[in-house]
Amino acid sequence: MTTDVVATDPTLPAQSAEAPIRFPTFRWAVLAAACLAVIAFQVSAMSYSPLLGEIAKNLGVGLAQSVNLMSFFMLFGAISYFVAGPFCDRYGFAASITASAVFSAIPAAATGWIGHSFAVVAAIRALQGCAVGFALAGLAPLVLRWFPPHQRGLALGIPGACNPLGAIIGVLASPALFRNSGSWQRTVAVLSVFGWFALLYCVIIFQLAKSRAPKPQFSRDGYSIADAFRTAMRAPITWIGVLATFAVNWIMQSAFSLSPSYFAEPKPVGLGLGLLAGGQLMGVVQIGAIVGPIVGGLLLDKFFRGKARIVLSMGFLLALTYGLLQFSAIYGTRPLFLVSLVVAGAGIGMLFPLVQSQINETYAPQIVGRMNGVWLGFGAFGGSAGLFVSSIALKNTGSYVLPINIIAAAAAVGFVVSMLLRPSKMRAL
Repeated sequence: MTTDVVATDPTLPAQSAEAPIRFPTFRWAVLAAACLAVIAFQVSAMSYSPLLGEIAKNLGVGLAQSVNLMSFFMLFGAISYFVAGPFCDRYGFAASITASAVFSAIPAAATGWIGHSFAVVAAIRALQGCAVGFALAGLAPLVLRWFPPHQRGLALGIPGACNPLGAIIGVLASPALFRNSGSWQRTVAVLSVFGWFALLYCVIIFQLAKSRAPKPQFSRDGYSIADAFRTAMRAPITWIGVLATFAVNWIMQSAFSLSPSYFAEPKPVGLGLGLLAGGQLMGVVQIGAIVGPIVGGLLLDKFFRGKARIVLSMGFLLALTYGLLQFSAIYGTRPLFLVSLVVAGAGIGMLFPLVQSQINETYAPQIVGRMNGVWLGFGAFGGSAGLFVSSIALKNTGSYVLPINIIAAAAAVGFVVSMLLRPSKMRAL
């Protein structure tokens, strides 16, 4: 069974509109490969978070040093975009997403045998971080190749929803496995099953996809790719997009990292609800973050005809509501508080897929992988910057109020910047 779609995008070459492009229903099985890769790298990322104290004791280092293992993952996740983008454009999205599964599976499995010194574990975390760039660099080109224009928002939103889903699995599964095994290394190794399953699925599905893939609508001529990339790097929209992505990562990393402790810490530092309630409320935020990308994708496809800038701006406005969580009128009214958590989580969750939709909309397909690397690579450092600034604000004020306001300010900046992402002729190059 197939869906016939006539390419009517005026930025595509004229010959692409001469005959219908057939997009087989097999495209959803192909998209599942990207979803599994995203879940796998999030499980490998977040499985460490609940075990940092045990890891510190086992490796004979301080807690602060063990926390750096999360930072190593984030740092190499950011760096990996710059390698993964050109890799994807050269070797294809299938190779890029499969490589991501390799980075999720092998280092995690090896932890059970060699993860007994801080230096070795730091190297393992660096390799695991590379899974992020290779998965997300391949996602946008996959969607461009396999999905008709009216489904691309949803096709990017579904893997976006898998991002918080994988994080939830990692955070919940690792303490349970640790209680049974008593070894954090064995726990991490067992959780490598997500990476191995993703790898096996990618190998099989991408092999089957070769005979079913829609016909490519562009040439991979080396000169045209290099010329288009140079032109894109000189275009103002590229650096506006990088700034918007920087804001996205600032908001996401800061809000998701600080929220549980904000809910749990005693007043006047936080809300004083305790560790159990803090975890439950963070789960509510994550539910919003799972639903948000899918809703954003449907809005993009059904109502805004693929114009990502408008929906991205809406996402920043929803994320701005995170600032309301500091007011007693909100957190003092349980139903209103829960709704606010879902709304803020949905806004934050939909931002990342919409950034990738904007990249797809802006550039020629030949360089979408590279431009994902540029936007997401530079933008990823916003997460580290946000956490650094928020930690200083928390230390100096002794309260989460200023960090919350900083996150809200980043959402306001992101909204203004996103409005500058005007339609471009870059895709025609």
